[in-house]
Amino acid sequence: MPYLRLSIIALILICFHFSGYSQESSTIIKLNNTGFEGTPGPGKNYISGWKDCGRSRFPDESPVDLQPGSFDVTLRPHEGRSYLGMVNRDNDTWESVTQQLIKPLKEGECYTFSLYLASSPKYKSNARGEGIAVEEANALGMPIEFIHHIEPIVLKIWGSKEQCDPLELLAVTDKIKNHEWKKFDFRFEPKTDLNFIMLEAYTDKVPTPFASNGHVLVDGLSDIVAIPCNMEPPVVTFVKPKKSDATQAESYTVKAKLVNIFNKDDIEFKLNNKRFTDYTFDMATGELTAKLPLKKGVNKVDIKGENGEGASQAAVVIRQKDNTEVVAVVPPPTKEIPTAPTRPKEQKENTLEGVKREDLKKDLKLVLKNITFDMDSSDIKKENERSLLQIGKFLMTNREVVIEIGGHTNDRCEDAYCNSLSENRAKAVLNFLVQNGVAESQLKAKGYGRKEPIASNNSTAGRRKNQRVEIKVLEIGG
Repeated sequence: MPYLRLSIIALILICFHFSGYSQESSTIIKLNNTGFEGTPGPGKNYISGWKDCGRSRFPDESPVDLQPGSFDVTLRPHEGRSYLGMVNRDNDTWESVTQQLIKPLKEGECYTFSLYLASSPKYKSNARGEGIAVEEANALGMPIEFIHHIEPIVLKIWGSKEQCDPLELLAVTDKIKNHEWKKFDFRFEPKTDLNFIMLEAYTDKVPTPFASNGHVLVDGLSDIVAIPCNMEPPVVTFVKPKKSDATQAESYTVKAKLVNIFNKDDIEFKLNNKRFTDYTFDMATGELTAKLPLKKGVNKVDIKGENGEGASQAAVVIRQKDNTEVVAVVPPPTKEIPTAPTRPKEQKENTLEGVKREDLKKDLKLVLKNITFDMDSSDIKKENERSLLQIGKFLMTNREVVIEIGGHTNDRCEDAYCNSLSENRAKAVLNFLVQNGVAESQLKAKGYGRKEPIASNNSTAGRRKNQRVEIKVLEIGG
């Protein structure tokens, strides 16, 4: 009995495990030559991966076309160098192509599929010997040389068991009127197993006694992907990084998981608010990977996934920065800064960065010695306090002196971030001095960001010099 109970439990677990749908188990049916690549031209008897069905049904008519370049069609391909052009004629003939699937569409299962469609303002071909347009022209005694296939028509998608033998209508579009490429999404739920897919140009959604001269342009077919018939809204989650990260490298590999997304065209990927397409997406697992080129400073990454049930979006931030601390370096003395004469030690210490009170001049700038900040930080470090206390001692002794504390950065960040960081560091110095007895009326704080470099930002040494805190003398009193 114990063995029987264990066997039953195991069987239940196995059935439960295989009864649910997982994205990892989805079927992907890849199509050949999804962009109808070939040498553009009219009446193509051969297109790699595809069979012309129109000639099979209407042997007296011409084959399909590979555009652009024929019949005044100039629209650039959505991808590659060519695309399919099919016409419908007013003599009750139309064009279609088919392809055998590497795996059949299974009865009762659901699939997603997409392609790009457009029409051209012009599609002028040689006149035929029959058809409504020809008959009307002959009746008026005005033979025509060309026929303009510019009436909007639809695209039908058929499934079949045999080549060029449409059996089940899987989808049909509205009449195609757009003159730019537009993506069309479809959902198939076959009622029987199907071995072929067929694309057909036709006058309208339903049979009509009034055929027209129209055309449709086709490009950028997706794979056919099995999906759950009870599709749920998508879920987008970043795997790396989960929220944010920082790096010294010039690139960063992002990884994300997209659930209930089965087509790369259903993903909108943006890097710094610009569309980014250089990524890989595994439709079977929902795993997305992208190696991103980083700019200096903050990089924002957005991924949005959308299906027929809804949309999901996630964002992360990646910061590219130097592996340096902010160090204020005192430049060599200039003629503007006189050398203090020899004097008793205690008198020498009561100077403003080595400059005596009587030698101060308005607008004189002095770089603070030995003031450092950790990366992306405005916290005053313990080892900086002695130098700042000396500045405070001078200012408390000379109450008429007013100074500006200016923060500066290098160019390895965006303006907004540089300005904020430099201002926060200047305010941190100001607050320390006030907390240690200096009158707030003697101090001003300003962030200059990266606008006033004193050295080249092309080297680490130069960038260290530019990341500094300066004192500027605003008032010296009488």
